[in-house]
This record gives sequence, structure tokens and C-alpha cells, in this order.
Amino acid sequence: MSEYSDSEVDRVMTGRPPSSYGSMHSDDYDEDEDDFEPSLKHAETKVRLYRSGSPETAITERTHTNQSSIFQDGLVLRQQSIMHREASPPRHEEPMAVEQSEVRSDVRTNRTLNEELDDREMRETDLQEQSNESAAMEVQEERSEEPAYDFDEIVVHFDEPKEPPPPPPEGAGLQFRHTHSSLTLRHILMAMVNSLSQLRPSEMSYFKRSLSSHCNFKKNYSMIADLTDALDVADKMIEICKLGEALHLTVRNLQNIRRDDLAQILRKTCRRALLQYDLRIAHDRRYYSLYEGRCRPGQQRYISDVYVEPVTVIRGRRDPINPENEVRRIPFTVEETAIRAADIFRPLPPEHRPIRTVMMTGIPACGLTVAVSKFIVDWMEDKNNKDFQLVFPIPAKELHVAKGGDLSFLETLSRYFAEAEDIGFVEKEDCLSLFIIDALEVCRHRLDFENNKTITSAREKAPLDALLTSLIKGTLLPNACVWITSHVSAAHKIPPNLIDRFVELRGFTDQNKEEYFTKRTTDPPELGRTVYNQMKRSKSLEIICHLPLFSWMVAFIFERAFRDPDYGKHPPGITAFYSQYVVVQMNRSFEKYRGCNVEAQKWKDEDKAFIELMGKMAYRMILEGRDEFTVADLKNVNLTYEDLRTRDELTTEVRRASEDIETWVFKFVHVTIQEYMAAMYVYVAFRKHAKNVFISSQKSWLQGTTGKDRPVIEMYRPAIDRMLASPNGHLDMFIRFLIGLVTPGTEDNLRGYVLNHYHPKAKGTEDVVKYINKKMKENIHPDRRRNLELCLVELEEGKEER
Repeated sequence: MSEYSDSEVDRVMTGRPPSSYGSMHSDDYDEDEDDFEPSLKHAETKVRLYRSGSPETAITERTHTNQSSIFQDGLVLRQQSIMHREASPPRHEEPMAVEQSEVRSDVRTNRTLNEELDDREMRETDLQEQSNESAAMEVQEERSEEPAYDFDEIVVHFDEPKEPPPPPPEGAGLQFRHTHSSLTLRHILMAMVNSLSQLRPSEMSYFKRSLSSHCNFKKNYSMIADLTDALDVADKMIEICKLGEALHLTVRNLQNIRRDDLAQILRKTCRRALLQYDLRIAHDRRYYSLYEGRCRPGQQRYISDVYVEPVTVIRGRRDPINPENEVRRIPFTVEETAIRAADIFRPLPPEHRPIRTVMMTGIPACGLTVAVSKFIVDWMEDKNNKDFQLVFPIPAKELHVAKGGDLSFLETLSRYFAEAEDIGFVEKEDCLSLFIIDALEVCRHRLDFENNKTITSAREKAPLDALLTSLIKGTLLPNACVWITSHVSAAHKIPPNLIDRFVELRGFTDQNKEEYFTKRTTDPPELGRTVYNQMKRSKSLEIICHLPLFSWMVAFIFERAFRDPDYGKHPPGITAFYSQYVVVQMNRSFEKYRGCNVEAQKWKDEDKAFIELMGKMAYRMILEGRDEFTVADLKNVNLTYEDLRTRDELTTEVRRASEDIETWVFKFVHVTIQEYMAAMYVYVAFRKHAKNVFISSQKSWLQGTTGKDRPVIEMYRPAIDRMLASPNGHLDMFIRFLIGLVTPGTEDNLRGYVLNHYHPKAKGTEDVVKYINKKMKENIHPDRRRNLELCLVELEEGKEER
């Protein structure tokens, strides 16, 4: 099949005004031409459009191929270029001398409109039969030239420019290819014109009236009402609706006027462009709005209004946990190679080999799913990664939904994307697609790479597990790219040799935090800056806000707190934030592993016990001066790895020496989370179980007495004494959390979870304040005195719930 030359766009756009795509409407259009039939396909070119003899079509400019001229047969669209076919001279008249030159285009201007119409009437009879069968002939000829697997699209080949496009800037992703020919303006415009040119005048009027029902044409219908030329109509539709929507409307309205034959041909000719448009519309509905934290009706935000790109690095050997602490004062630095989130598939110098499979990991609450959403939105808006023709995000938690036995990959894909039916062209080398498997940790499939059958065809039926492993290995759709996001523990499901690049999301830097708080809160304009400044008054909050989810919680709470004009006189307390963080993260784990229904979201007794037992383990770790734990430590508090795996939003795996589960090492997502969990365990043990962990078990259990009847000073006196005796301050944050939990505003965050709903308020808090003031007057270390001052801040800030 011959290929298109580069002159078509110039020929189509000849005489256009500078705005948008312009209008091709003739100035001296003769309405008498409505009596004539619309364009007839030429037997040789198969694509032909009749244009009136207007000044715009009578004068042409030189093209790259120097083959363009105007003749009485009208405008003819060939698959090599847009040109005018020279006809034989009319009978009883001397032929016009035509100069044949490779440098100049042939232009015939001495033909009058009446002569052209007379000649058209003489040829009408000969071409009528061809017009009736042209559509069927086109499909048959295209199919005969292409292999059988191209049944889902009519393939039209074009010559791509030999010179590659200029290299994209950093952060633009994959943009190293020219736009695929089937997605270009040239191809889509020609296909639309070819279909519309076969409509009779009455059908064209019906087509335009059908367009008027669309929202974009209700106010702009006058712009197309008087257009009768197919090229003018198609051009104006693209100008008003943009390319993808104009094509979609053309197919739909051809079906509305019962020209299903033309609609089917146009759909197959522009199958990729239509699928790309449908996917972008579906992605817009799903990803453009963001629910921060958990889904709450009416609380969604536009992702572009709140998204700040976190630090992304090519994974090295560094621990993924941020070691910075208010007491330890270890600065948070990036030692690995930083990379923009949009460039994860882009080879970095001196790399030249393409990146097919990317594994992105991160600790819970670092923003993996939001990063995927922003990536998709940027592709949808045609900002980044333009080389990807199609993007298919497949949430891992939905992979188990597919039922009905073995299916082919194409059938499976159509289950998740109704638009992706019969898209065998994804197997071709020229179709670069991206498949995103988000949240691998919730995938219920084994991903048995060793024993699963190897699948090589997208039409071969197999179990879904085999399809996934073949897709990741590259035997299925080797030309597609795969992006997998996962917590560190689940990332080991994929053999490392199958991953081309490991990247890790590290969270916010100090500059990211400032950008997030000021960008997120703009009403009133100064509120965002006020919230940010209040957050910086607490060093602990400033550090933990490297987690995007925690930054959202701080911003959300402070935005409401500053409605009170008296708020902000004291530095903020931190205990309430950590209490809510633990509750939110537990609820998120329920949503991930159980579902979103009401029953699944309820806290069960084993969930409450899990929190208490994890706190018990955290307390033991603090006393021993360590921040890592293993499966053996879980067993010591009557927990299992499965308990941890299904509630993994508070901890993360940091390394494993082998496949032996006993060698796996875990940490809390931040050391302050560990310290809070330990404080919560001590407080709940005293208030709920009447157990004081700071004294021997024989003395701590008072038979016939419950924690609600005991003054809390019994717990705080030995705790404060032990903190003051610490040489390195390793109990400072623990004591601050423990004292912050006793206040009514903070304790209420635990009611219904680890405390009863109607648990009585604590007694003796005044004695705690007196004891702290007493200790501050003694000769103690300045850092310990400063910590006691912050403990008083926790008591003051927690008096009322914010």
C-alpha cells in the first residue's frame, strides 16, 4: 500500500485563517450546487471529496511533492497526498496546455463553474454504480492487504519523518517518537471528510441537526448551520470540540442518522484515536478528582490543586525510613539518584536501552496511588509521556473480581475497560501502551513465575495469574510497558531480574511541605501560609510531615482550628495528630483488604487487640533502644505475620536476607509512630485494664479496682522520673505522647477504638501539672526541662478538641 506524503496538511490547511483550524467555507458559494450528489469515491484513490469552484480551491500553493493542481473534477484525497486529479478535456473543445514541471504546481483557472457542472453531469451516470459500492470495496481492499489480525482497525501507513523529534525537557517523560500516523490531525481529518462527503444533502442537514443537541454546539450551531461542504463541517467540528471529541461525535451522529455503514468504516479507520479518546474520558472521571486521606462524599479536590511532586529516587541501599527525629536531629537527605516521577520510563545517561518494567515502592502514606493518578492525569491532558498511545491502570485489588474461567488478555482487558473491546492492534510494535498495576500488596494472585504457563498471544485463553506473569516477563505484549507500585514487602513477589528499574518514593522535602500547605489552602489566601507557619512551630510536626498523608491531616485540622480567632497562641500539640493518624491508617487498611462496605469498616475485637499488642511490642523496643523488629518479636506478643500483613499501614519491611520469613526485618514508618504506639499501650493498659507497666505486675494489679477509679498521677510519676533519668533523652517523645493522651480532647480520639465509648474522664490531671512544675524547678538537664515544657503544651492544647 502506498504511503502518505507530508504535503497533505499543507494542502488541507491552504487558505485557512490563523485562528484555530480555520474555515474552508467558500466566499462565493453557489447554493444551486445542493441539487448535485455529494462526492463520489474515485476508483483509483478510493477517497475523494468534491469542492465547489471557490477562489480558495482555485489557487493552490506549492507542495513538497509538486503534484497539486485544480481541475474540474474537484478535490481528490489520495493516500499519498491531497491533490487534484487532472481530467481529460471536455468534448468539442481544444485541450488546455498544461505545463509539466517538478518545481511548479499545475493550476487551471480558466474553467468556469458552468463548464465544470456540465462535465460533472456527463460523468454522473458512469460513477453512480461505483458510489453505491465504494464503502464495501474499501473495507475489502484494506482487509485483503493486511493480515487477518487487523480486523479491529483499518491500517493506513504513513511515512514518518526520518529525523527524530527534539529531546524533551526533564519531567516530560517519554516523548522521543513522532505521533503515530493514525493519531495525527491529517489522518483523522481525512477519515472524517471521507465519511461526511458520502452523505446526501438531506443527510448532511440531518447530521448537523443531530450535532446541535451536543453541549458544545447548542451555542455554536450557527457556525455549522450554513456549511454544506464536508471539509468545512469536519474542520469546524475540530475547531469547536478538539480532535478526539470531534471524531467521537462524528461516529455517534452518523449512527444517529442511520448511516451505520459509514460510522463503522470511520470507527475502524480511526480505532486508536477513538480508543485513546474514550480512555481519556474514563480517566478524567476516575482520576481528576482526589480524595485525600479516605473517601468522604463531597470532600474531593482537583488533583492539580493539591498535588506536589514528592522526592522520587532510583532505589539504592539506603533504609526507606526517614531517620530524622526531634531528639536525634538527623537531617533528611537524598543520597540516591533523584528522578522526576514522569521520567521513570526515560533512559538516563549513559543508559540507552529502553525501560520496559518499573517497580515503584514506598512506605505507607508516602503517596504511591496519588503519584499514579497524577501521572495518568498528565498523560490524559497530553502534557507528559506522549509516546504512550494508550494507558491502562489496573488496580491490583480489583484483579480478583474477574470471573468466568480462563480468558484471553484482550477479553480480560475489556472486562475492566468497556472501551477496549477488539483491540488486537495492541500487539503491534507500533502501539506503545502502558499497563499500571497499582498496590501489588493487595493482589490475591500468587504470581507463580516458575510454574505458570507462558503466554505469548493476547488472544490465547489462560488463567489470570498466568496472564499477569507473562505480561510482567515480557512474553505477552513485549512492546508494552509495565509500571508496578507496591509496598516493600509485596515487591518481592516479582523476581528482580524482571524489573528494569527500581524507584522509590521518599516523601516531601522542606520545600515540598511549604509548597503543599500554601498551594492547598487558598481560601482565604493567607490561610495556607498561616497553617504552614503554625506547623513549623512544632519540630516534630515539621519532621513527620515528610509523609504526604500526615501533611494533609495537619492542614485539614489546622484549617478548621483557625476558624477560632484565638487559636494559635501556643505551639501546637502533636498527640492528637498521631491519634488520628493511627485511626485513619487502620481504616485505610480495612478498606484495602476487606472492602468498603459498612461491615468491613467496623473495628473488630481483634483489630483493637492488634493495636494494643503492637504498642506493647513498641514499648519493649523503646526500653531496649532499638527500632527494628522481626517475626519473632511479633510472636512474643501473640501476633503473626499475617496479622501485620493485613494491617500494614503503620509499618514497613526494610530488608530480608532470604525467603525465610524469620529473617525479614520491619520498622514503624517513623520512629515517632513507634514512640506514640508505646505511649498509647501504656495509657490504655492503665485506663482500661488498671495495669501500671512502670511497677511490678504484683503491685500494679489492684483487685476489685479499675483504671477509671485511679488517679493518673500514679502512672505519670514513675514515668516522668524514668524520663529524667535517661542520659540520652530516648524517652522524651514517649513521655510527651503519654501526657498528651490524658487530656479530654485527645482521649476522645481513642473512644470507640481502644477505649470504650463511654469511658469516664481521667482524674488527677491537676496533680500531673503540679508534678511537672515541681520537676522543672529542680536541677535537671536543659533538654529534659525543655521537654517538660512541651509536655505542658500538650496538656494545654488537649483541653478542648480542635
